[in-house]
Amino acid sequence: MSRLPRRLLAPTPGWTLQADVCVVGSGIAGLCAALHARAAGLRVIVVTKVNIDDGSTRWAQGGIAAVLDPTDTPQAHLSDTLTAGVGLCDEEAVRILVTEGPDRVRELMAVGAEFDRNPDGSLSLTREGGHHADRIIHAGGDATGVEVQRALHAAVRGDPGLQIVEHALVLDLLTGPDGRAAGVTLHVLGEGSADGVGAVLARAVVLATGGMGQVYSATTNPSVSTGDGVALGLRAGAAVTDIEFVQFHPTALFLGTAAVRGQQPLVSEAMRGEGAVLVDRAGLAFMRGVHELADLAPRDVVAKAITRVMLAHGVDHVFLDARHLGAAMLEHRFPSILARCRAAGIDPVHEPIPVAPAAHYASGGLRTDLDGQTSVPGLYACGEVSCTGVHGANRLASNSLLEGLVFAGRIGADLTRSLPPQVDPVADDAGAGLLDPAIRPELSEAMTTGAGVLRSAGSLAEALSVVDRFGTRTSTDPGPLAWEATNLHTVAAALVTAACRREETRGCHWREDFGGADEAWRGHLLASIDENGVLEQEFQPLPTVVPA
Repeated sequence: MSRLPRRLLAPTPGWTLQADVCVVGSGIAGLCAALHARAAGLRVIVVTKVNIDDGSTRWAQGGIAAVLDPTDTPQAHLSDTLTAGVGLCDEEAVRILVTEGPDRVRELMAVGAEFDRNPDGSLSLTREGGHHADRIIHAGGDATGVEVQRALHAAVRGDPGLQIVEHALVLDLLTGPDGRAAGVTLHVLGEGSADGVGAVLARAVVLATGGMGQVYSATTNPSVSTGDGVALGLRAGAAVTDIEFVQFHPTALFLGTAAVRGQQPLVSEAMRGEGAVLVDRAGLAFMRGVHELADLAPRDVVAKAITRVMLAHGVDHVFLDARHLGAAMLEHRFPSILARCRAAGIDPVHEPIPVAPAAHYASGGLRTDLDGQTSVPGLYACGEVSCTGVHGANRLASNSLLEGLVFAGRIGADLTRSLPPQVDPVADDAGAGLLDPAIRPELSEAMTTGAGVLRSAGSLAEALSVVDRFGTRTSTDPGPLAWEATNLHTVAAALVTAACRREETRGCHWREDFGGADEAWRGHLLASIDENGVLEQEFQPLPTVVPA
């Protein structure tokens, strides 16, 4: 494997901002972390890659999973989460999620988020894959993320102690003499802001940069999801874990082979929660008999079943049949999905929806403790960029927004307990590097082919060969395209290396050459980059489960 950069090749910062806390990212995790920091009286700067509303949160259709029905229990939510995670969840992290989650959701409603309700005023709850109870709250039918983002944006707007810097691509972590986080470097594009590379100095840094779906050729993630936070953390010496567990959403809208590139429209799992059924081209409902929950099985099970049907029939998609739900119900519950389908010439009221799996969610990321701290002091991570231990080998549907709410609150509490004075960052003489942005299309194709839904030793070796070859395609021309390509390459290297090593099928890591889960692999692969730019891995086994 070629050596990875320890920092990005970039101009020296030409301007500086300062705050107590720098939050990188403006989705549910980032804005909630910022609000909690402000509640503690800390000055906050939020930097976001494009506009404040352009991250992954606004694309969330299904909702937020939380125990808000008196007949449901946190223990039941915990059990469903552990089952979906296939033995790799941190049970204490899951317990925190399901017990603290309901209050965090109520806090979100208190700042203005409005969720769908029944005629009697109670919250309208639905069910998604892997859940044995109706515990998903939603807004606007299938526009939950839009409403959450609206409410949080309104909550932070106009706060004199909170500054938002848009069109800002984070580059690298700044550290003090003791190795503690002291801020970040970033590049800001015009729009009335200071141009070029600058720095935000802060007593703590919270990464909430979202996912890395753009490392694949087809993903439900927006264009900003290029793994920037994971790559920054790796370059800074932070540990990454479970990065091989990439969840592929079973039902992205299939718009034809020529259109399968970049962000794909999502057809929410909530549609199956309301009764829509997956069928093959002959109209056969193929999930019956595959799993006890049929079409509402965990996402890895459904994505694998769809892939098997596609391979068996030599086709590139299957169908989601929602016609029996009726026009009135579909128009009321799924207005956004219907509008997107109809714009593509598909009317779900009268015909099945063509769907196929697409890269959706990174269950792994920067390893954190239960307070969101990474292995670098003063550097926190929250949301999809992090690995709290909640998701294990496969995220349970709609636990992601909840994780952002809960662990943002825990980061806020930790910031109030111990936040040292600001220190001046020390000069970083680590090896700087930059890759040619032209590698990106072929890199994403190699990742989809070799490290996608279905993997094998051969396919992963081919992907690793492409990753290694592109590590030598360097550039001396700093800029957003080259920085993003370098980040994607770093993430791809960590992902493929871990997927090669994990010789089992578990959760959303599906190896066709290893048919099932292996107790010897019930543990976590940790990745880091050493001082020479070499990617290192360590396997940490979990205690053997002894049957009762």
